[in-house]
Amino acid sequence: MSSLSRRIEEAYLAACAQPLANIALLILEAGLRIGEALSLLWGDVVLDPLAGSRFGYIRIRDGKSKNARRTLPLTDKAAQMLGNRQQTASGELVFANRDGRRYLVTSINHLHQKARGIVGLGRDFVIHSLRHTMLTRLGESGVDAFTIMRIAGHSSITVSQRYVHPSPEAVERAFERLQLSGSQGQIEPKVLLPPTNFPTVARQHP
Repeated sequence: MSSLSRRIEEAYLAACAQPLANIALLILEAGLRIGEALSLLWGDVVLDPLAGSRFGYIRIRDGKSKNARRTLPLTDKAAQMLGNRQQTASGELVFANRDGRRYLVTSINHLHQKARGIVGLGRDFVIHSLRHTMLTRLGESGVDAFTIMRIAGHSSITVSQRYVHPSPEAVERAFERLQLSGSQGQIEPKVLLPPTNFPTVARQHP
C-alpha cells in the first residue's frame, strides 16, 4: 500500500473538496479508520487540554475490537481544523451531510477518486492509505510497535510491527542503554516529562 510524502500530501489536501479535505487531515493526523472519522461525535471531541495534559483529545467509542476503543491526542493541525468546524456545527456529528446524517463511505470515496486524479496518484492510493501514511510516519519516527498498536487500535501487535523498521542507529542506541544499565555510576539521570492524562473509553457491555 502506498503512502504520501509531505509534498504530495499538501497537493492532495489542496485538491480535496469538503468534507474530504477535513476528514483526510484528521486521518493523517490521528490515524483513524474512515468509519471512525465519519462516526465521530462532538461529544467525543475535547479541544482544550485537561490539567496536566499537553493536547486536547478525541474518543473513539466503537470499533472492530476492544482495542479500537481508544483516546487519541489532537495535534495542532487537527485541533485547529476541528475548532473551525465546531463554530458552524449544528448537530452531533462532526462530519454530517446536509440532512445532518452520517456520510456514506462511498460518497467520500467518490471525492477521493477525484482528488487522486487531479494530483495524478495511482489507483492503489485508497482512502485507507491516509491511515497507512500516518502509521508509517510513526514507525519512521522511532515509535515502538506497542505504542503504534495503541494509537491505531490494532487487534494484534503483528499488524503494528509492520510499521517498525529499526535503523542501525536505533540498534546501536539500544546497546548503549544496555551497557549503561550495567554501570550504575555511568547512568545519566532521566528527565521525566509530566504525564499526559487522558480519560479512558469505558467498555460497552451488551
